[in-house]
Amino acid sequence: MSWSDIYRRYARYNRTMNQQLLEACMPLSREQLEKSCGLYFDSLLGTWNHLLVTDILWLKRLSLIFPILEELHDLPTPGALNVILAPDLNSLRPLRERLDDTYIRWCDLLRADDARDVLQYTNSRGEEMAKPLDLILQHIFNHQTHHRGQITAELSRLGVDYSVTDLLFTPDLTD
Repeated sequence: MSWSDIYRRYARYNRTMNQQLLEACMPLSREQLEKSCGLYFDSLLGTWNHLLVTDILWLKRLSLIFPILEELHDLPTPGALNVILAPDLNSLRPLRERLDDTYIRWCDLLRADDARDVLQYTNSRGEEMAKPLDLILQHIFNHQTHHRGQITAELSRLGVDYSVTDLLFTPDLTD
C-alpha cells in the first residue's frame, strides 16, 4: 500500500470515529458536556472544539501547498487552541462533518511524490516551521486519535457505550 493510500484510509477512519463518538455524546446533558472532567481541554465540549480548532488551522496551512481548499475561506482562523467555536454539539456536528469530508477529499488527491513536499507555516506560538507532508499528516491523524481517546475515557466513566473504535474492525476500511 502506498503512503497516500494509508492517509486516504486514515481520513475515512477519522470521519467514522468522529461520527460514532459524536453520536455517543449526543444524549449527554449540557452539564455533562461542559463539566470540567480533567481532560486537557477541560470538558468533552472543550475537547471537541479543540479538534475543530486544530483541524481548521491544519487545513488552512495545507491549503498553502495544495490550494484545493477554497471552501474553507469562510471559516475563522482561531487565535488559540482552546477557542469554543461551537457552543453545543448540534452546532459542532455540521462543522465536524465538513472538516472530515475536506480531509477525505484532500487525501484523495494525494500523489505518491507529494510525500516529499515540505510545508512551511507559522505555528500557534508564532514560530516559523517547515515539516514534511507525510509527518504532518501522521501528526494530524494521531492528534485526532489522542483526543478521541480522552473522549472515550470520559464516556466510559459516564457509562456511555460508544462501540468499537479499533481500525481493524471498522466497516469499509479493511475490506
